[in-house]
Amino acid sequence: MLLQTEHVSKEFNGIYALRDINFRLDAGEIHGLVGENGAGKSTLIKLLTGVYRLREGRLLWNGQPVTISSPEDSRRLGIRVIHQDRTLIPTFNGVENCYLGLEYPTRLGRVDWAAMERRVRQTMRGLGIDLDLKKTAAELSPPQRTELEIVRAMMADCRLLILDEPTASLTDQEAQRLFRLLRGLQEKKTAILYVTHRLDEIFALTGRVTVFRNGQLVETLPTAGVTREELVAKMTDQTAAGSVSHREAFGPVLLEARNITSRDGRVKRGGLTLRGGEILGLFGLGGSGRTELLECIFGYRAVSGGSVLLNGREYARLTPERSIQNGMVLISEDRRGKAMIGNLSVRDNILLSSIDAFSRWGVLQRKAEDRAAAELIRSLRIKSAGPGQRMLELSGGNQQKAVFARALTTAPKVFLCDEPTQAVDVATRSDIHRLLRQKADEGAGVLYVSSDLQELLEVADNILVMSRGRTTVCWKNQGLTPRQVLSCCYEDQEKEERACAIST
Repeated sequence: MLLQTEHVSKEFNGIYALRDINFRLDAGEIHGLVGENGAGKSTLIKLLTGVYRLREGRLLWNGQPVTISSPEDSRRLGIRVIHQDRTLIPTFNGVENCYLGLEYPTRLGRVDWAAMERRVRQTMRGLGIDLDLKKTAAELSPPQRTELEIVRAMMADCRLLILDEPTASLTDQEAQRLFRLLRGLQEKKTAILYVTHRLDEIFALTGRVTVFRNGQLVETLPTAGVTREELVAKMTDQTAAGSVSHREAFGPVLLEARNITSRDGRVKRGGLTLRGGEILGLFGLGGSGRTELLECIFGYRAVSGGSVLLNGREYARLTPERSIQNGMVLISEDRRGKAMIGNLSVRDNILLSSIDAFSRWGVLQRKAEDRAAAELIRSLRIKSAGPGQRMLELSGGNQQKAVFARALTTAPKVFLCDEPTQAVDVATRSDIHRLLRQKADEGAGVLYVSSDLQELLEVADNILVMSRGRTTVCWKNQGLTPRQVLSCCYEDQEKEERACAIST
């Protein structure tokens, strides 16, 4: 036994986020931790990493009581965490990021960069990782950034590695690469606490799984001894939701993108047609340009060529403001960085895009704002202490619901959704799927990007494939299999590589 918690509780202003948690983690074990947003998973992680101080219950490490009152205490024990929101510094290169929090070696009074790079490369070789250490974190792909975080964690004596939604922005292929790396760490007797809302990963990777619900530990059981439906029931008191029904008949064309090219070259020839009542899935491997295409259409990313038409009318100057005015919204995959202001209240976040509607003679009508926000909070079932609570204090799933609430205030006809269910729980994911289907049934069009191919097959009416910055084939989602979609992605990559080889 490596880690044990005994009767651990944590309360905030009289409300318990964790209550009487008795949990055990063994060395060399990959242990899953699941639960809805707000179930207490993040609170446990923060207790183990010294962000929160434990005042009720106790922690045992190798059978001995320990006190973790700071992140430094946690690091000394060998506990490392890779957060859902990556903690790398974008402008630092690989070596500099790996040495964050570590003492720089010196030689003759100067930083010994060569020694630092040797140590990082030695750690990478032991893990079977190959990265260009001269690149900055911003220049690395999502899976490469995850690998760099693991290298950084293993630079010291890591006994317990905690991963919080590590595959949130990874494709299936990239996730499998991460799984192989984690199994290698398991063989080295590193314990891994794997926190995710993607239940398929729990079954593929973990030996045991612990379920949290409403701040309490429901059960710990062998993963092989439980079904997905049973796991969902333990998390939510309900069975797993089925897929959203698909449509075959659609309304008029709402959005058309023709030969879109981004100024930075990430999108080379992007095109699509979205009709009223349609949920159009957009899928591609990492680096395919999915997010960039949505940002081009919305006006967030500079475009060097192509055109965008809304309701048959082209508008040349693409900006987020004009897109919103024309009935289009973007749900960004970077919730904290681009979709919310954490220190503002839930009410202010919800009403950001429609603040003019609540202003009279330059004065905000607070009562009207409160009524509108309260109605959206109620209808979307956003769990909060009230409209005045800070957005940062909500769970991830409730933050995402608030982001959707803001989008609804502008009465959009086109939804551009980039990983809209990333890092949310099963129930919230189902709520978002139902909301988007409802809006489609009311005549809106939904462009839906997800790295989770199975999710796209569940929710989308049609699926468009993107590869190397180009949109390619579009299928009706009737009997479509993951293998067909992935085969198309890989075939397009191979064709591109062959064309490059011939041209050079």
